Amino acid sequence: MHFREPCTYEFGNHALYQFRDIGRDADVESSSATLMETKEGFQPVFFQPRALKNLMRIDEIESLMPVMDMRVANLFDEETPQLFTACGRGPRSTLRILRPGLAISEMARSMLPAEPIAVWTVKKNINDMFDAYIVVSFTNVTLVLSIGETIEEVSDSQFLDTTHSLAVTLLGEDSLMQVHPNGIRHIREDGRVNEWRTPGKKTITKVGSNRLQVVIALSGGELIYFEMDMTGQLMEVEKQDMSGDVACLAIAPVPEGRQRSRFL
Repeated sequence: MHFREPCTYEFGNHALYQFRDIGRDADVESSSATLMETKEGFQPVFFQPRALKNLMRIDEIESLMPVMDMRVANLFDEETPQLFTACGRGPRSTLRILRPGLAISEMARSMLPAEPIAVWTVKKNINDMFDAYIVVSFTNVTLVLSIGETIEEVSDSQFLDTTHSLAVTLLGEDSLMQVHPNGIRHIREDGRVNEWRTPGKKTITKVGSNRLQVVIALSGGELIYFEMDMTGQLMEVEKQDMSGDVACLAIAPVPEGRQRSRFL
C-alpha cells in the first residue's frame, strides 16, 4: 500500500510525495540540536543532508514563491518584454524568465512629467467591459487620462487634481471614489460630488476599500468606517481609536448576496 501526500513550500516549487517506507529499521538513530556530553566529552553536532529515504517525489508544480525582486526588460529583442524574477531563497533560489501567454499590443505611450507614486485603472460602471480612466498620482498632483482609441488627459472627470491620491476605485454600480490625504471624494454618476473632509489637522494615511465599504486610518491611529447605503450615499458608520499609527489596511471583497464584508 502506498500513500501520497502533497507538500506546499513557501520558498520553492510545490511537490507530491509518495511514502515508500515509514522508517521501521532495527537500528534506531538519534540526533540532537545541542551539544551532548558523552564518555568522549562534548562532540560537535553536524547536519549532513542526504537523499530521501522513506519518501519519493512523484510530481512537482512550479511556483514563483517568494518573488524577491523583479525587472521588466526586453533583453532578447522580442515583440513583448520579458519579466525577470528572482525567486526562492537559499539552495532553492532561481532566476526565471516569464513571457506573456497571450500577445500584447501597445496602444499608446506617453511621457510623464515626473515619476508616479501610484497608478490605477477604473471603470465608470460595473457592467463596462473596459476601464475608462487611468489615474496617476504624483507627490503633489493627480493626473487623469481617458482610455479610448487614444490616451488623453482629461480635466472634467471631477477628480481632485491638486493633491496626490491614496486610492481610486469604483463604488457601488456607477460611482467613483478618490481618497486623498485631506478627505474622500465621492463622484456620482450624474456628476454630483460629495466631499468628506478630515477633522482638524489630521490626514488620511492608509485606505482599505471594496465595492460597498471604505475604511481609512487617520494620523494618530484613528480608524473611520464608511458604508454605502441603499440610496448610494457613502455614510460614516463607526470610529475606532487604535493604540498607534496604522501601518496597513485591507478589507475583504463583499461576498455574493451580502451587503458587507465581515473582515478587516
